[in-house]
Amino acid sequence: MATLPVADRDTREKSRFVCCQARPTLGNNTSTLFPSWVPKTILKGIRLIKQLVVNTIERYARYKIDKNLNLQYTDERKYPQPDPTKSYLLYLHIPFCKVFCPYCSFHKYNFDEKKAREYFATLRKEIRIAKERGFRFSSVYIGGGTPTILPDELASTIDLVRELFDIDELSCEADPDISDALIDLLKERVDRLSVGIQSLDDKRLEQTKRCNKFGTADEQVENIKKLIANFKIVNCDLIFNFPDQTAEELREDIQKLKALSPQQISMYPLMYSPSVRKEIETNMGAVQNKKEYALYKVILDELGSDYVQNSCWAFSKKGITLIDEYVVDHVEYLGLGSGAFGFIDGTLYINTFALDEYKQRVDSNQFSTARHKSYSPKEILSYRLMVDMFGFGFSVENLADRYGAHAKKKLAIELFLLKLFKITDKNYQLTTFGKYIFLILMKEFYIGMDYVRETSREGIDRFGFLKK
Repeated sequence: MATLPVADRDTREKSRFVCCQARPTLGNNTSTLFPSWVPKTILKGIRLIKQLVVNTIERYARYKIDKNLNLQYTDERKYPQPDPTKSYLLYLHIPFCKVFCPYCSFHKYNFDEKKAREYFATLRKEIRIAKERGFRFSSVYIGGGTPTILPDELASTIDLVRELFDIDELSCEADPDISDALIDLLKERVDRLSVGIQSLDDKRLEQTKRCNKFGTADEQVENIKKLIANFKIVNCDLIFNFPDQTAEELREDIQKLKALSPQQISMYPLMYSPSVRKEIETNMGAVQNKKEYALYKVILDELGSDYVQNSCWAFSKKGITLIDEYVVDHVEYLGLGSGAFGFIDGTLYINTFALDEYKQRVDSNQFSTARHKSYSPKEILSYRLMVDMFGFGFSVENLADRYGAHAKKKLAIELFLLKLFKITDKNYQLTTFGKYIFLILMKEFYIGMDYVRETSREGIDRFGFLKK
């Protein structure tokens, strides 16, 4: 199977700029698009049709994602193999946290220092295996869990990666309570620090059990100021569409963060897998999406003048292109560490979630792959349409160059529907409504990945070991 080339960044940036300037074609505020004499019943009908489109797309996305992410365990051992002509992104996963957030379903275990130090040593061994297998990397993303949970181990791991590979850019996730010592340790090692703020509302921090862990909103603001002053690029994550969140509360959250002027802001819709939904509803109320689009338009309104929109939920100062969703700019990537995902040559690889099995496999000089699934060229093309649209990098003119001579023909139905439902304009640039649609699609994709994580944890105890 032919592999897909990495997207051209210059083309992507031009597309992003055009998309950011796109005029809304369809939205809740339909009164601005029609004369005042248009009957309210017609406007209500338009809103109902739009909601029907949203509901249909959500259901169809869940169906397709459930089908395509139905990975089975097999006795066959298949490991990712590199193309020597390519340079990939390297994803490293650190699965430890001191306190669990109620909405988070990422792969993680309670922090134990001895266990975590052993894990970092095994991870560095797996990085060396990737080098021996012939992989080349130009970009690195370190996620968790809490990557900064053992600063000295993280620094040693970053140093090894930079020693073995020619790295152009390295992003790392961090909590907002980062210490001065950790800042000194990482500021020259990390190009982009992504900080999980989630909210600057004390009520919301209490609801999400983050206040005791990271401090009040005012205390977090002081920490963010220090990070912005010391790192080249600081991204701050906020979550929107909490069950009881109002438009004014969201606007106030964004304005507090804007006042700090971080180089990048990512606005994530509340995501929930079956395992965390009950806890979210216990702490915050019933989960529902009826107000999500209205809140999304608040985000566009608040950030539109000060930031350039890089994707459906990422906003950056001019000239910054790195974002958390590395799958946008990197078609293929290798995941190392327990629970990491990788995608190489049309195959999705998932590493074992059990810490004892992870060490055993790496000690035997193998990658820690536990599950895999290969996809057809059409399935990959549909996935890339979603990701490229989400990241404002889609271009009909470049379809053949990127994905083969018949790519446009294979996507004919999808491209027709995008125009029919006013998701894109005639040039396939996203409308405001279209941005929200692809935000939904990416959200559903990540919820689907959360379900894969849940099934991958079956048969593993809470300490990270295979059940006997």
